[in-house]
Amino acid sequence: MNRIPGDEIKSVLVSRLRFMGDVILTTPLLAALRRGFPGVHIGYLVEEPYHALLEHHPDVDELYAFKRGSDRGQLDLVRALRRRKWDASIDLFGNPRSALLLYMSGARWRIGGDFRGRRHLYTHRIPDHGERMTAIAYHLRYLAPLGIEGGGDPPRIVVTEAEKEEARRYLQSKGYDPGRPVIGLHPGATWPAKRWFPERFAALAARLLNEKRQVLFTMGPGEEEIVAGVLGLLPAGLPPPEILPLRRLAALLSQLALFVSNDCGPLHLAPAVGTRTVGIFGPGEPDIWFPYAAAAGHRLAYHSLDCSHCHRDHCSSMACMRAISVEQLLALIHSALAE
Repeated sequence: MNRIPGDEIKSVLVSRLRFMGDVILTTPLLAALRRGFPGVHIGYLVEEPYHALLEHHPDVDELYAFKRGSDRGQLDLVRALRRRKWDASIDLFGNPRSALLLYMSGARWRIGGDFRGRRHLYTHRIPDHGERMTAIAYHLRYLAPLGIEGGGDPPRIVVTEAEKEEARRYLQSKGYDPGRPVIGLHPGATWPAKRWFPERFAALAARLLNEKRQVLFTMGPGEEEIVAGVLGLLPAGLPPPEILPLRRLAALLSQLALFVSNDCGPLHLAPAVGTRTVGIFGPGEPDIWFPYAAAAGHRLAYHSLDCSHCHRDHCSSMACMRAISVEQLLALIHSALAE
C-alpha cells in the first residue's frame, strides 16, 4: 500500500455515520490521529443525533451532522465539505452512503474498507483478513496509510463542568443524595435477544436497595415499556427514568459510581465518561465489543455456550442470558466498586 505523504496532510475528515457505541469506539483513532499530526485540522462527519457526542471533544475541530431524509440538507452538507478542501478522509463505516459522501467531499486521499463496489471510491483500501480484534483495533488499522499507529487510548467523550453540575442538580431533584454513590441500571437494548430479563433486573435492584444503595434506571427511546415492567416488580418510590438527550445522558452517567447495562449504546457511553461499567452480553461478541479494562473497574457478565456469537436479534431459547444470574451480577458489582 502506498503511504500518503504526511507533510502534505493539513486536514483530515473522519466519518462513522452511526451508531452511538460505534461512534464512541472511534475516539481512540481520533486521539492517535491528533498525536501523529498535532497541527492537523480534524473534521468528523456523523449522523444526527450522534454528532452531539463529539461536541467539546479536543480531537475534533469541526463537526458535520448528516440528517436523513433531507435532500436540501444533504446538498448543503456536501457543499460545506467541499469548501474545506480536505487533504485526506477516513471512512470507518463503509456503507454506500458514507463512501459516496467522502468521495464527494473532494478529499485528495480517501481511506476505506476493501468492500465490493464502493472500494472504487477510495484511493487507499484496508483489507479485512478476518482476524479477531477489538472494534478499537479494527478502526486503528485505517491509520496505516498515514503511517500512524494507535497508542492504547481508551474511548473518550468529554462532559463539561457545567453539564456535570446540571446532572448533579437533576439527581438531587429526583431525591438522590449527592453524598452517596448511585448505581445505574439500563434494562433496555435495541434487540430483544440482547436484553437480560426484566424480572432479573428487578431482583438485582431489590438486592442493591436492601444493601442501602441508591439505584437509578435509565432508558432510551422505545424502552418505556421495558423499564415500566421492571419498576412494576419493585416497591413504589424509585423515580421513573426520563429519555434524555445524549449530552444530558452522558453527563448523568458521569456522575454514577457504576453503570450496569445490556449490550447497547449506553454501555459504551459510561466508560467513555469515566464511569465503571458492568456489561451484560448474550449473543454478541465481548472480545470485540467490550474493550474495557478490568483495572479501570469494568466487568463483564458473559457465558460462552455452543450457540454463542449467533448474532440473533430474536431468540426463543435465550440460553446465554439465562446463564447470567442475579448473584453473578451482584458479585461483579461488588468487585467493580472495590476496584
